[in-house]
Amino acid sequence: MQDRLFPDLQNGFMMLHYDGLNRWHTGIECVLARTTGDQAEEERAYLSHECRAERVEEDPYSHPGNYEYVAISTWAGNYALRSGPSIVGVHSTDDRNTDRTVASYEKITMEISISCSDRTVRRVSFDDAKHMLQTDFQDGYEKLYMAISFRQSGDMYTLYAPCRYINFPHPTKAQRSYLQPISGYVLYEKDGRFHIAYVVSYIGDGKTRSVQFKVRDEISIGEFTTHEFCKVERIDDDQMQCEFFAY
Repeated sequence: MQDRLFPDLQNGFMMLHYDGLNRWHTGIECVLARTTGDQAEEERAYLSHECRAERVEEDPYSHPGNYEYVAISTWAGNYALRSGPSIVGVHSTDDRNTDRTVASYEKITMEISISCSDRTVRRVSFDDAKHMLQTDFQDGYEKLYMAISFRQSGDMYTLYAPCRYINFPHPTKAQRSYLQPISGYVLYEKDGRFHIAYVVSYIGDGKTRSVQFKVRDEISIGEFTTHEFCKVERIDDDQMQCEFFAY
């Protein structure tokens, strides 16, 4: 298969709070690329690795907030996405004065520096990927990545992400020929809003049959509002495709 230029997820990284006294370094978990109907050039959004709330001092977990944090750098600006039982300490140390809705999805002015150049990758066919897995990588281990392409609301998206898990058939017992990679966290955009999600694709007999995102969204439980992976977004596109690649 022909080599292509894809974002370098192996070596890409982000520097957050780049213009501040304290900078943060983290890896890039995935890249979401978008081409809109009226644009020729591709736009890209980058997701940071997740982290827990902390202070920069000798007692880091004395931070008043008990939440998870990710940053995203997108074509619409930079965002901080937070989730957890307590988002105290984001805007105030007083829980009653903390706007959880704003704190969980906040557009930020923080400068984020992205280092993620394109790099030549080797495309891995369905049959080759299945052979690698069914032979326990006897010819040498290679970490597999996936590029999931689909059209939604008139825009073309490609999600580049590592395969965190891959379901595959037993080499002698199974009757079906399939691969089902899953990855998370990844980025998903719909109606101008970005979401943290898991993505799964079912590929049967070499053809992409399904792409679904399990999206984290706001949900009310009694009198409390929290954010959970509570919504499934099914991609409705006959041309959707999940391809494997390696660096």
